[in-house]
Amino acid sequence: MSDSKSGSKTDLNESNMPLLDDVEKTGETPEKEQIELKEGEEKKDESTEKEGKKKKEKKEKKPKEPKVKKEPGPNCIDVISKDLNLGNRDSNNVNVEIDLDFTDVLAEPTAAQGFEWAWKLAFVIFSQTKLWIYKILSAVVAIPLALIWALVFALLTVVHVWILSPALRLLDLILAVVKKVVVGVIGATLGPVCASLGLIFSGKSVQSPA
Repeated sequence: MSDSKSGSKTDLNESNMPLLDDVEKTGETPEKEQIELKEGEEKKDESTEKEGKKKKEKKEKKPKEPKVKKEPGPNCIDVISKDLNLGNRDSNNVNVEIDLDFTDVLAEPTAAQGFEWAWKLAFVIFSQTKLWIYKILSAVVAIPLALIWALVFALLTVVHVWILSPALRLLDLILAVVKKVVVGVIGATLGPVCASLGLIFSGKSVQSPA
């Protein structure tokens, strides 16, 4: 009986030992894996830190160029209208007849003069009213009328260049041919008759050309 008990105890001890080993092994492997994972993460962190330092050094080495603001160039209106004489806008004296000022319209003779303040006030009212009314109305009317007159003169230019001028040139050529024919016919028919009649009525002898 003692042998069977001792055998059973040994069997139980032997059956339990592998289980403890397995437990110890299973307990050791997660710790190793965690250590390896920590070492891998530390290596990755070191590599990322090194790459970040390298990038920072590259950025520090390259100096940032200051942005230079470009000055805006002239607009198309200024470019196209650069040849306009804004001081003398009627250089060809087109509207000289209506170039009237206060003194060209109103005048007081020496025998009838009013108060000076009234005369000055009338001058200011006349000149400023005429000036600003013209500016306002011209600002309203100038652009549409400029477009209309541009179309009218463009059409006239097209008609003159492509219709009238070639037609007149063609008429000149035709009339030049007709002129040669008429001059030749008159020189051959009426020319000698008129020359002989002139000699008869003049009473002078004319030598015939050699």
